[in-house]
Amino acid sequence: MPEKNASRLAVASDQAIYLRGLATLLMSIPSVQLVGEARNGQEAMPLCQLTRPEILLLEFECSLKDTRAIAASIRQQQPDIKIILLLDPQAEIQNQEYPDHVGCYTFSRNVSEEEFKAALTQVQRDPALQNDASNYPQAAFHHREDEEVGDRNFDSTGLRIPADQRKGEGVNRELVMAGHIQTDILPEDVPVISGWELAARLEPARETSGDFYDFIPLTNNKGGVVIADVSDKGIGAALFMALSSTLIRTYSMRFPTLPAVAMSSVSERILGDTRGSMFVTAFYGVLEPLTGRLIYANGGHPPGYIISPGKSKDPIQRLRPTGMALGVSEGAQWKQKIEKLMPWDGFILYTDGITEAQNPRGQFFGEVHLLDVVLEYKDATAGQILEAVLAEVHSFVGNEPRQDDIALIVIRRAQG
Repeated sequence: MPEKNASRLAVASDQAIYLRGLATLLMSIPSVQLVGEARNGQEAMPLCQLTRPEILLLEFECSLKDTRAIAASIRQQQPDIKIILLLDPQAEIQNQEYPDHVGCYTFSRNVSEEEFKAALTQVQRDPALQNDASNYPQAAFHHREDEEVGDRNFDSTGLRIPADQRKGEGVNRELVMAGHIQTDILPEDVPVISGWELAARLEPARETSGDFYDFIPLTNNKGGVVIADVSDKGIGAALFMALSSTLIRTYSMRFPTLPAVAMSSVSERILGDTRGSMFVTAFYGVLEPLTGRLIYANGGHPPGYIISPGKSKDPIQRLRPTGMALGVSEGAQWKQKIEKLMPWDGFILYTDGITEAQNPRGQFFGEVHLLDVVLEYKDATAGQILEAVLAEVHSFVGNEPRQDDIALIVIRRAQG
């Protein structure tokens, strides 16, 4: 909850992942009240007229000149507003070579969460601006690795902390922030469905990546099941994960019986809203609890498994990819398939952090090992299967640090 005298702040970004991530970060700061979000400069101007924020944060992919022009237009409407430009390294250099006459604070995109909050606090404390260009600020806040920044460059004994160690601490702060975003996206509890058992877990690795899962309530008592893995690590992957999760949830509700169409729509939005090289593999299925029918599409994700204890021959059915990963290619299409879970059948979804987990000798856990564990516990509850798989992975890895997240969903039809 914002504090009583929190600063009114609006944010504008033409990249959906940054807009979502910045909004999440700002809402975690008690001294800030987020009053609005805009997706471009055209939306930012009426937003400021409507909400009258004290501070406006701008993050655009356009040139520094165009970003300053947007800021100048907003400043004409609201002379006392404090405007912050979030700049990439190239724009920072341009900003130093060609000083700002609009009067904006500038933050480096490379600042850590701690540095961002400290700089924002300084902006909040600055006196309100007057309608006089000579009073406008020229303050810039950069990511500091080699400079002395307060007491953070010294340990408890007063000895200077080496620059590479301080840099590592900055990376750790970034990963903590990524972990917060990741945790906020996950469902708090698995749904309770009569006649079914559900269990799910995500275990972040030392380097946070972008694994996530979700359970989505749909019309006519159906339920969406999602597991996905973003192609990168760190804060960028966490932000991309937040975007992907939101889009999958949005389009699954729009097309509740058409997973393939939902996948296609998500992929097109990812390609339209982002400019990076990240993509996401995803399995999305629509489960009909009354009939046991599962309609699914698999976008480049590891195969899901249906385990049928009643079958003595071929008890494992693999739900292989029905199309490529999301966010890779324009015009890509996905097929959807239909399977049916019979009473006592199990349904397993996972991310490659399980099969690619390595032991001290460099060997991979692998699909065969995973299926051996699942078959050994095929008559157990969903929760027991999940715990058995994770325990086996932990035992296999030993003291080796994991390099990737682990996400696992186990669903079991308990009765007809």
